[in-house]
Amino acid sequence: MFINRRTVITFEKLERSLYRLPNAEPITAQCDDCRCVVTWFTPMQVVAMTGLSLRELFRQIESEALHFNESGPGLLHICSRSLGLN
Repeated sequence: MFINRRTVITFEKLERSLYRLPNAEPITAQCDDCRCVVTWFTPMQVVAMTGLSLRELFRQIESEALHFNESGPGLLHICSRSLGLN
């Protein structure tokens, strides 16, 4: 009598991404919620500066903890003052 045995090996891979802020001039515009002129950052810039994950960043945006501006399809900017960076 033969017994078939199977060994399953599972690998987990941890990946990290490093994003550098572009050398372009920062975007400054009026934030309607702050009622002042602030610097606006893209989600990737916020991730690079704060260490938040994109998921946590979007969670904060959806809970209205952060001020944001959508200037077109796929163009999202976050208010630096609501991030505590001003």
